[in-house]
Amino acid sequence: MSKITREEFSKQFLRFIRKYDRFLLSGHIRPDGDSVGSCFSLAYALQDMGKEAIVCLDGDAERYLELIDQVPLLPDDIHMNEAGRCFTTGSGFAFIMLDCSEPERTGRAQDAILYTQASMTVDHHITSKESADFNYAEPESSSASEILYHLLNLCEIPISQRMAQALFMGMAFDTGGLRHSCTSEETLLMAADLKKKGADTTFLMNRLFHTKKLSEMKALSCAIRSSRLYKGKNQQDEENNILISFLSLEEMRKSGFGPSDADGVVGYLNEIADAETAIFLREITPGIIRANMRSKSTVDVARVAALFGGGGHIRAAGCTFQDPVLLVKKELLDAIRRQLSSLDSEETSE
Repeated sequence: MSKITREEFSKQFLRFIRKYDRFLLSGHIRPDGDSVGSCFSLAYALQDMGKEAIVCLDGDAERYLELIDQVPLLPDDIHMNEAGRCFTTGSGFAFIMLDCSEPERTGRAQDAILYTQASMTVDHHITSKESADFNYAEPESSSASEILYHLLNLCEIPISQRMAQALFMGMAFDTGGLRHSCTSEETLLMAADLKKKGADTTFLMNRLFHTKKLSEMKALSCAIRSSRLYKGKNQQDEENNILISFLSLEEMRKSGFGPSDADGVVGYLNEIADAETAIFLREITPGIIRANMRSKSTVDVARVAALFGGGGHIRAAGCTFQDPVLLVKKELLDAIRRQLSSLDSEETSE
C-alpha cells in the first residue's frame, strides 16, 4: 500500500465526506468492538454535519450496540443494489469501510463497492490492501477508532459525547483494555481526551472486559477443558509452547451456548502463562472452523493467518478453514514452528 501521511490523508478524508450527502458504512464480518465503534462514531459525525449515514452489520453485534447510541442499520434483507432506497434524501451514496480494507471481509456489504458513487477504506491491519478509490492504513495504530479520532481532530470536526463513547469502546476493545502492546503514548492521550469529552470509561471497561453472560462463561470453561499444550519448534522448546483449544458445534449445543458466546475466549486463553501462543478453534457452521490466534511476544500470528487467507495484527489474527480439525491443528502448528525456527536462524546469522 502506498504510504501517505496522516495529515495528507486527512485532507482527502475531509473532501470526501464534504462532497457526498449519503454514506453506507461497514466494518468487517463478525463485527467486534472496534468495527462497531469506528463505524458508529463516524456515523454520528456525519449526522452532526447534516448528512445521512447507514451502518451495515454482518454478524451479532448486540453486546456492543447496547453500549452506545443507535444509528440507522441496513435491514438484513436488503441487497447492495437496493441499498440506495434506504436513504430518505436520495439514492446515491458513498461507501466507507472501517477496520477493514477488503470488500469480501465485510460480508454482505462486499458488493456495495459496485453500486457506490465513491469508496474509501480506513484500516489498521497489517494485511491491509488497496481496494477502494481512496485507501488509508496505519498498522502502527491500536485500532481503526484511534485513526478516526486523529482524522476528526485534524479535520477540526468536533467530537461529541456520543462519538467519544463509541471511539473509546473501539480503542479499548482492540487494546484489551489498554493492556496490549499496540497501546502507545498516543493511545493513552486519546483515552484521557475521550474521558474529558464525556466517554463513560468505567462503564465501558466493566462491560467490555468484566461482565459475562452465563453462556459466555460456559464457553470459556469448555474451551479451557479442551485445551492442550504443544511444544514450540522442537520437543524441548517449552519457552514457545503453543496452546490449542477446539469446540465443535455439537459440544457447544450440549453445553448450552453458541459460537457467538465464544467470541472473547481466545483473549483469556492467551493469559495462560504456560503458552507463548494461544489458538482457539471453533466450528461456526457445519464443516467451517474459525481460528483465532494470540501471541505474547514472539510469534507474528498475522503472518500465520495470511498463509491461510486470513489476517490481522502481529499479536492478534484469525483465519477460516474448511478442513478437518486435525488437519487444521497440524497446519497451524507447522506454520508456527517454521516461523520459530526461522527466527532462530536469523538470530544465529546475526
